[in-house]
Amino acid sequence: MGAFELNQCDSPSVSSAAMGLDPRRMRDECIIALKVYDSCRQQDCLGPEALGPSRAAECLCFGDERYNEGDVIEPPANAASVTIDRLRIKKILIVDKQPNEFRVGYWTIDLKYVFEYRLNFREADGNVIGAARANSIFNKQVSLFGSVGSDLIIGTDLLCTNHDSVTIDAEPFVLVEAKAISLLAELRFCRPSCPSDQQRPSYVNVTIGLFTIIKLFRIVNLAVESRGFCVPDECEEISPLNPCEFFDGLDFPMDIFAPPQRPEFLAGISSNIKRNGKDKCVCKTK
Repeated sequence: MGAFELNQCDSPSVSSAAMGLDPRRMRDECIIALKVYDSCRQQDCLGPEALGPSRAAECLCFGDERYNEGDVIEPPANAASVTIDRLRIKKILIVDKQPNEFRVGYWTIDLKYVFEYRLNFREADGNVIGAARANSIFNKQVSLFGSVGSDLIIGTDLLCTNHDSVTIDAEPFVLVEAKAISLLAELRFCRPSCPSDQQRPSYVNVTIGLFTIIKLFRIVNLAVESRGFCVPDECEEISPLNPCEFFDGLDFPMDIFAPPQRPEFLAGISSNIKRNGKDKCVCKTK
């Protein structure tokens, strides 16, 4: 691959001249940085046990039925199938962040992911009955190293604070990145014990694949020399679900979170992480 060839855990073997850099002018620089103290990635396949039934994302009507935002959606009586599309992560909420009671320097972070999508209902002959905007919520908790510190007062004209002093808490900051993939939507019917005239769709279950990276960082001064992108270790509490074998086999799409730089892009080198096999280059907690 010539000048763009990569070794396993080394920086790219791109010559300084090829990148337009003069080696005689290379030096360490002191920068104000958002240093990542710890991070992890996770590949969750979220089924009905994690998400529950689909709920209305807005007020909607099916026939004589009216649903307010947050109500469980009951499909039309003549619905024979349902599909899911237009999935997006509407928001990621950092619900809580507390020092871990058992591990000094570690922080427990509670997160809430809100997914929004469209459900399309069809009759047995394939005709579209209607569509509904729906949502689901997933709660997640992780523990990461964020070190310990104390409150600081800073003065800067960078922030929109009328040049007033700003207090930075002793807590590290949280950054969450995520990408969701729609996998399945299915109608759920009344239990067999119900009378025959009540055998109609009762609610909708969806299955969503979630790729996510969670980081703890602080504002620090660093002398740095870049060596490329960081690859977080996997989060510890992965619990694959049976209907999600397809999703569990996907490579982790690091190119979404860290788009290739020009040398890697031109060389066609991907940072995507193979699902099977041990990662060879990972970031280490310092």
